[in-house]
Amino acid sequence: MTTECFILARAVHFGVCLLFFGVFAFDRFVTASILGGEKTEAANYWKSCVRLFSLFLLPIIFISGIVWFVLVAMAMSGQPPQLEILKTVWMQTQFGMVWKIRFITWIAATVTVAPFLFSKSQSPFQKGLIWLQLVFGGVLLGSLAWAGHGEEDSRWHLVADILHLLVAGLWPTGLLPFAMLLREFRRTSEPAIVLLIRRFSALSLLSVSLLSATGLINSWFLVGSFSNLFNQTYGRWLMVKIAFFCVAVAIGAVNLLRLKPRLSVESLQSQNAQMTAVQLQFNVQVELVLGIAVVIVVAILGILPPANH
Repeated sequence: MTTECFILARAVHFGVCLLFFGVFAFDRFVTASILGGEKTEAANYWKSCVRLFSLFLLPIIFISGIVWFVLVAMAMSGQPPQLEILKTVWMQTQFGMVWKIRFITWIAATVTVAPFLFSKSQSPFQKGLIWLQLVFGGVLLGSLAWAGHGEEDSRWHLVADILHLLVAGLWPTGLLPFAMLLREFRRTSEPAIVLLIRRFSALSLLSVSLLSATGLINSWFLVGSFSNLFNQTYGRWLMVKIAFFCVAVAIGAVNLLRLKPRLSVESLQSQNAQMTAVQLQFNVQVELVLGIAVVIVVAILGILPPANH
């Protein structure tokens, strides 16, 4: 039962940290140039979404982080959670040091999000708060590399693991805000839907390339040999992750090469364009489900010994 709880806590924590970083990254790198200071229905909808994500994700990050910490303390001591054991792990282990840094970052993010939630204007101050949240989200997400296998081998592995996590916050995590905004653009017949798809496609291409490169580096350190992909439990689960990733990339390629070219500003009102937008949104939702499956597999991989050990 403890193993299942550990996997669930890791999956939830990974997921919410990815989403917290991903939402602000999507805001800065995708929607900022599309919606900017506009006061359209879509712009107001996106602002409301960002506020809601900020409001709900930080408490979940805190709670799931506590559960993860307690479960690690139990695993280290082999005993039920006790105050002295928790204090020892907090004060005298590298895991505790990482969690202290992450806790300080979480407090900073929580303090920063308060004025952001109640600010209605698109002032430079509010934009600065969004950039701060992006930085704090990046620290919360990237520091998870120290809580996994990334810190076991070399600095190169650690750097690759951090970059892998941060890029995953752009894609596939960005698929959720993309799907939400895509649906809103379809509802309001926003011509900016073409720009949205174009910018997110460019971001996705870059992200897939970086994920592939950093994933190969991580596999080199953690798997060791090609045969370990099939002979070791870690390797077999890694193959499952790679399979989910490849299917998601294949669907993304269909979106990029077949569906995106069909959409143009002139044809948005046509029936064919509407059908294409519906198909695109469905494909994005399938990609998102595959992304969630990848997060669950990552949570499982984190409790398994690497294949080369």
